[in-house]
Amino acid sequence: MYKRPLFNDVINRLQEPRKFIQVLAGPRQCGKTTLILQALETVDTPSHYASADAVPGRNGNWIEQQWEVARLKLKQSAPAKAFILVLDEIQKIKDWAEIVKKLWDEDTRGNIAIKTVLLGSSPLLLQKGLQESLGGRFELIRLSQSN
Repeated sequence: MYKRPLFNDVINRLQEPRKFIQVLAGPRQCGKTTLILQALETVDTPSHYASADAVPGRNGNWIEQQWEVARLKLKQSAPAKAFILVLDEIQKIKDWAEIVKKLWDEDTRGNIAIKTVLLGSSPLLLQKGLQESLGGRFELIRLSQSN
């Protein structure tokens, strides 16, 4: 099975202690989803993947629901010390960056080890949210058709 050149970088980030939100950004159909799903199969950490592609009305409650699923699965997966939450096409959700910031900060204060990965394909919407709300909380991995 083909693995993108960035595969090992993503694996390394998922295996690190929780420090930053990982953001995989790139144009549609460049392989972001395939890359993260391959990585989730490789790491030995429980995870939850959800896509915002079909979320009605761009409802921000969807992010909170997915985050709560991750929190519950983390509790159920004891003695797991970490959990990976992947939210695909995040830019489709209204006010996504503010919601992610609030939930990330709650988990940081509560010492909840949910590692978060955001995937997005709209550079303008992603960049705006990252700069305005998530400054200092994320690490960006850019994908293109060639990497």
